[in-house]
Amino acid sequence: MTIYTNTIPAPKRGHAVWVIAKKEISDAFRNRLFLVAMVMLLALSLIAIGLGSVTVGQKMVEYNQSVKILTDLGRTDIPPAPDLNPIAVSKNFINYLAMVGALLAMILGFTSIQKERQAGTLRLILSRPVFRDQLLSGKVLGNALLMGVLLAAVGLTTVLAIGIVGKVALTGDQAARLALTILMSWLYMLTFFLLALFFSLRVPKGNQALLLTVIVWLVAAFIFPQIGDTMDLDNQLPGGFFAALGMDKNGEQQALQQFKWYETVRDGVEELSPTKHYERISFALLGIKQGFEQNTWLEVLRLKAVNLVGLIVPVVLLLSGSYAVFLREETYQV
Repeated sequence: MTIYTNTIPAPKRGHAVWVIAKKEISDAFRNRLFLVAMVMLLALSLIAIGLGSVTVGQKMVEYNQSVKILTDLGRTDIPPAPDLNPIAVSKNFINYLAMVGALLAMILGFTSIQKERQAGTLRLILSRPVFRDQLLSGKVLGNALLMGVLLAAVGLTTVLAIGIVGKVALTGDQAARLALTILMSWLYMLTFFLLALFFSLRVPKGNQALLLTVIVWLVAAFIFPQIGDTMDLDNQLPGGFFAALGMDKNGEQQALQQFKWYETVRDGVEELSPTKHYERISFALLGIKQGFEQNTWLEVLRLKAVNLVGLIVPVVLLLSGSYAVFLREETYQV
């Protein structure tokens, strides 16, 4: 006697993950809140990059006009081209992404699970031959790709704006610095995406998960950096506390040795903020932070290794926590 079974063969692991990833990308473009945040971020970034490129272009035009005048007068002592830092036009983009980009990432992380809960499709998907880790991997992959493409578009726009409007071609080192800044931006957004995803998985009630996500974001992105800046001795007077006392760098270091524990606590508070790590390494890569203009991109990464680790560690912890929560079927409520 032949026995027929009604089992459905499980799809290949990679195929299942990719199908879920594509669904995540498609769903994101049907989310009005995400679209509003995305348009806002892109608009602010384009304005900042455009205005910065115009400034760079004006400086080059002024230099070329000066060279022409000197050449017409028969002068041979032509001054060198101005020492421009074209990638510094991304400074305001960093500030915008620290706020609007984090918000956009949290929208993606929160809705990634909540949309399935509200539609009742999460339990249905899990009843199919799709493993829990495949489902979560697909959601993370899809949203990570979406944020990566968005940031890559901003980076490409920056290069085009600097070249077309600013009339300046980036050197290899400058292009590498800009690319690494985009990578740091991706890690920063991924942190807050995973934060919202973790709370959505851990807390069944959507309003509570959203509230916890926002609270942690406010503390990490605003309160910790503000505490660190307020406790900084050099910020107590306009122009710098140590500069007002006429101290040089060595005198400043000696004075800070008297407040070693104070500085340790202050630095410790700031180290808890992904936003602070993101700003520090990005400003160093873009040459905005003084002291890093002459370093290569590799040297900057070495000097800012602590900040790089500060961006990677939250991603690893939150990703691991999300898998740990979601794979505990006996305690997870769908």
